[in-house]
Amino acid sequence: MSDQKEQKDAPPAKEPGTGPGRRKTVRRGMFAKDLKLLMYGFGDVPNPASDSIAVMDDLVINYITEMCQEAAKVAEHRGKVRVEDFKYILRKDRKKIGRVEELLYMSEDIRRAKQLFDEKEMDPADEVP
Repeated sequence: MSDQKEQKDAPPAKEPGTGPGRRKTVRRGMFAKDLKLLMYGFGDVPNPASDSIAVMDDLVINYITEMCQEAAKVAEHRGKVRVEDFKYILRKDRKKIGRVEELLYMSEDIRRAKQLFDEKEMDPADEVP
């Protein structure tokens, strides 16, 4: 009997993304278009069933939420989540950390190319009369 009373008095389990200052809505279908193409690319039919896309969407949202929560725990003493926190979480998964490194390198490469392009555009000495 006391177990039932304790269960009633205990606060309900928190769902990810809820709490003070957090949105309580989960964005369902946010990745549906991309998932449809990914599923086809990995061997599914060209138009997968909507419930299959919904399940995959839920899995992706849950994975991203858990990763962000883990990164927040790692960065708790600092108060700010950084890329290094995600790298730390993924350090044991060589495939994922390799992909992260590749994407970061490509992002930096694109940033440098844009910067060079902007500098050339601003330099009037290079223009031919």
